[in-house]
Amino acid sequence: MPAEAKREAILLAAQELLLKHGLRGTSMEAIARQARIAKPTLYAYFPDKRAIFQTLVDAVIAEWRNNFLGALQGDGDIVQRVGAALTAKNKGAMRLINASPHAAELYSAHDRVAAAQFSSFDAEVATALEAALSRAGVGRARLVTQMLLAASFGIGHKATNPAELGPALRLLAERLVRPELPTR
Repeated sequence: MPAEAKREAILLAAQELLLKHGLRGTSMEAIARQARIAKPTLYAYFPDKRAIFQTLVDAVIAEWRNNFLGALQGDGDIVQRVGAALTAKNKGAMRLINASPHAAELYSAHDRVAAAQFSSFDAEVATALEAALSRAGVGRARLVTQMLLAASFGIGHKATNPAELGPALRLLAERLVRPELPTR
């Protein structure tokens, strides 16, 4: 198996096992077995489970970043784009959480193992959102950005399924952004 194919097999096996058994319930031995490689081969690619988890987090964040920025730069006026971007970001997180009975453990590991990665992503989201709002003429773009992100975080944590997110986040964008736009 070529090196890149082995690496992908390792990551796919790890993702499946982590979602199914959690971080504590997944061993390097189980990942090697699931990926159908020898344990020493696994260690040649990743020094430990933490490195695998961080690599998986990088992939998840890259997907969320692409979805968020794609929606923010997509079609519609600024209110529609902000609503779509917030929805894309929160649906990605909700899908991941709903995919595992160990979501709470994986999410708490996010604070211990991948805090810097998520912090960087959050800062990038805030910067992109504030810039888009500023370009649209929102005078208090930083404050509106802070309010949008805080409220969307709360909506994301209270929603019980992904279908609830879109309407709530679009309404949030409408209520917070529309009044701040310059009148024509």
